[in-house]
Amino acid sequence: MRKVLSFFLVISVLVMLCAGASAETRKVGILSKLNMSQEDFSELIANARKAGTWSFFSSKPADDQIEFKFYDSLQALQLALNAKEIQEAALPEVVAEYVINVTGQYKISSIAKTKPAYFSFGFRAGDDPELLNKFNNAILSMKEDGTLSALQAKYIYEPGIGDPEPVEFRKFKNVGDKIVVAVTGDIPPIDFVAPDGNAAGFNTAVIAAIAERLKINVELMYISSAARASALASKRADAVFWIIAYKNVKKQSDVPEGIVLSEPYYEWNEYLYISLAGNN
Repeated sequence: MRKVLSFFLVISVLVMLCAGASAETRKVGILSKLNMSQEDFSELIANARKAGTWSFFSSKPADDQIEFKFYDSLQALQLALNAKEIQEAALPEVVAEYVINVTGQYKISSIAKTKPAYFSFGFRAGDDPELLNKFNNAILSMKEDGTLSALQAKYIYEPGIGDPEPVEFRKFKNVGDKIVVAVTGDIPPIDFVAPDGNAAGFNTAVIAAIAERLKINVELMYISSAARASALASKRADAVFWIIAYKNVKKQSDVPEGIVLSEPYYEWNEYLYISLAGNN
């Protein structure tokens, strides 16, 4: 009997060791967060996963270990994926689909349902509440009259393959000082800077529509993803887009102290993990 028990004990230990050996750490690239390091972000997601409160990689095996790596631009993230520094990249669904369709280099390797996430404009806290209120009112009115839905259909849900359509900004005469809005131009078709230097994409169309309603002149300033907060803090920009926030999350990974958010103007709840098309 003891021999039988010893045999099964050995087998159990071997099974456990094999299971542990099979769990590998996958490196996943993601655009830099403003309010959290990549280590803190990985820990946040891992703890939420254990608690069953937030899944950022729902279709992956439960014993997978994931290490997130931050990149300041979509281009840098793609280069890392191509060089196999990372196995996957996690992107908002519409951005992932655009990258796959345009490049032909990648495939969807996993779909992650997250807490509802949304895009907002970011402003300096307490700096110009009147400007924030004007933006909020414009966004709410664009929701009510269908303008936002129409822009989403044009730039997000029904785009063709290729660069997003450029956006023109109307110049208003005899108005006050212009406002400077910082944009990465780096997450097509959400926002994009065309090869000729012209701004394009959904975010840019939204700010152009807001400027039209408020009769204000807007100057776009191009920055990296990681520079959004510093552009506000240094007062080089009056507003930035995009800022990502999640509903019912106490510590926001993309909203540092000193930034207040506008009404959301775009929402989604899926991240797509993409990998090189030739990988299994």
